[in-house]
This record gives sequence, C-alpha cells and structure tokens, in this order.
Amino acid sequence: MADEVLGVAADTMERLRGRGGEVTVVAIDGEGASGKSTIARQLCALSGASLVHTDDFFTPRPVSTEGGVAGLGSYYDIARLRAEALEPLRAGREAVFHAFDWETGTLSSATTRVGPAGLVVLEGVYSSSSELADLVDKAVYVDTPELERLGRLRERVTPEEWDSEWLRAEKEYFAVSRPMESFDLVIRGSRATPLVRRGAHAPVEGRRVGGPSSEQGAP
Repeated sequence: MADEVLGVAADTMERLRGRGGEVTVVAIDGEGASGKSTIARQLCALSGASLVHTDDFFTPRPVSTEGGVAGLGSYYDIARLRAEALEPLRAGREAVFHAFDWETGTLSSATTRVGPAGLVVLEGVYSSSSELADLVDKAVYVDTPELERLGRLRERVTPEEWDSEWLRAEKEYFAVSRPMESFDLVIRGSRATPLVRRGAHAPVEGRRVGGPSSEQGAP
C-alpha cells in the first residue's frame, strides 16, 4: 500500500479507537491472500495496536455439517481464540497461547505472548464472524480482485495443499454471513488500485483516496 493510503487507513483506525481508556478490538477480515496480514502489520506499526491472527487458532480437522460440508468456523478453535487471546486483551491483560504451527500441523511448543493495548487488531479470515461479535467492536474488509488473490495463493501453496473445500466455505461465508457491505471500513488490497472507504453501515467519518490470510495461513 502507498504511504498516503496507509496514513488515511491508520487515521481511520484511530477514529475507531474507543475513548476513555476502553479497549477497542478491530477485525481485519477478507478472503485468503487478499493482503490482510501485511496491512494489519503496517497499521499496527503506525498505531501501536496489539495484533492477533486467527490463523494462530487454526484447526486441521474441521467438523462437517449434516450435508457433509465443513463450515468456515469449524476450521478455527473459536473457544481458545476467545479465552486465550480476545478476552484477556479486552480486559487489559496479556494474551498467552500456543499458536498453530503450519509446518508441523500441530500446536507450537513455543509460547506466544501479545501485550495489552488500547487498540487490538484481530487479523484473518473469520475474524468478523458472528461467533466473535461480542468481542469485536469494528470490522474492516480487505477487498482484492479474485484473480489477483488466487494468483498469490498458487504462489504460496503446492497443488497437493490446495483446499477446494476451504475455498467453498470461505466463499459462502462472505456471500451469506459477511458481505462487503456489512463492514465498517473497506481497504482495497490490490497492488494496482489501493483504496480506503467506509462500508455502507460505517458509523465513523472516512475519506476517499485514490490509488491466506497470513503468509503461511489457510487455505
């Protein structure tokens, strides 16, 4: 993202920040390889926010529904994400957990610690889901053209790692549960046309400007 675009996004993040010492949690959601993790890291560096990744709470054994298709939420350990990360951070305490290790397919033996801050960014697919709505204050969507996203994904994963079931679950989530219009803020993740704009229901003042998941994350 261009520096001026990041500046506008960071300014808008500040507008989302709670007042009076309250902790504000902002979800940065979007399809895999849309650029969420890169944008989140840059915004946290500018704003001093704490950063949590939904990919750290991935589970390799999703639970299928009656129709035999796993819903997107079943790919994440939501209970652990809430109890070990979001709830402590909202209470002003350090989050301590063992992140999912994408190399071994198991939880890492190393301990991840995320310090408290007045602004907490929860980055990753499913971060703005209804299962986390009581712990998330505002939601940002990273909008990147599908062809560009899929090109990035194919650079990251081998044909054997390609997960069509994941992609179907992800598509349904954003089509039915979390369409782009439902977000408070939309950031264009395309390298060609970065954009920051408010979502249809955004309660904050925004400005228009021109112009996977994390790097090793799902699918």
